[in-house]
Amino acid sequence: MTDQQLITLAIAIVFPLSMLLYSNSRVSDAKETLRAEIQTFRAELKLDLTERFNSVDRKLDELLRLSADHDQRITRLESR
Repeated sequence: MTDQQLITLAIAIVFPLSMLLYSNSRVSDAKETLRAEIQTFRAELKLDLTERFNSVDRKLDELLRLSADHDQRITRLESR
């Protein structure tokens, strides 16, 4: 085997391995970034859902109050 063949073989092995390592590090970086984005999204979603549930709860309380008020009025009218 000549020196030139040895260099060619070394390049044929070293280059793909180095690209594989580089690719793996990029995948790891992408996974970490994605995890961080998912955590942010979860926090925002939880906050949004909490606000919406609170809004629905307030509206239900208002409907119950109106219903009780109407019930009292109907009871008064019926007792006359």
